Amino acid sequence: MSKRSLGTLLAASCLAAAPWLAQAAPTSEKACAPFKPAEIEAAIGAKLDRPLAGMAVPFAKGAARLPGETAWTCQGSAGGRSVMLSYGQEPAGPEAAKEAEARLAAPRDRLRSMGYTVKETKLGATTCWTMAPPATKGDEPVAFGTSCGAVKGLSYYSVSVSAATAADLLPPEKVKRLADQAAARLP
Repeated sequence: MSKRSLGTLLAASCLAAAPWLAQAAPTSEKACAPFKPAEIEAAIGAKLDRPLAGMAVPFAKGAARLPGETAWTCQGSAGGRSVMLSYGQEPAGPEAAKEAEARLAAPRDRLRSMGYTVKETKLGATTCWTMAPPATKGDEPVAFGTSCGAVKGLSYYSVSVSAATAADLLPPEKVKRLADQAAARLP
């Protein structure tokens, strides 16, 4: 499987956890600021293939969010693995914490509905999950992956590391360390 198809699947699953923060810095700086390339390389066990790429994805019309809200992600790849940080913030209100938790659960629920096996692990306040594709998916891209995410105040975040095979999966504890490092720097 190509790195592009792994990245596409990972991006699609992570974007379901939106909405995200919007700030005044350029997209790549804003989205990738919580990541340190050396930390990613240490966690993944390989040098980044190219610089990290930040991305802003505006919500479609009709979404249950305010117009102009944007999803923020940062992606990179190293060796046969891809990594993505996604983060956002709920508007203040009585349901904000529940809404943030629901945004973290959305990618897991969507993957399950696509036939993926999803195993959840709770590590303190962080929820991690590993995913394995169904035995047959036709020509659709498939990937294995480990993600960890949590709610921090009104903010929520997840870090996902995908791989082409189950043997290349990173353990939840390793992805959680990367997620904790990124979360400590969230705006």
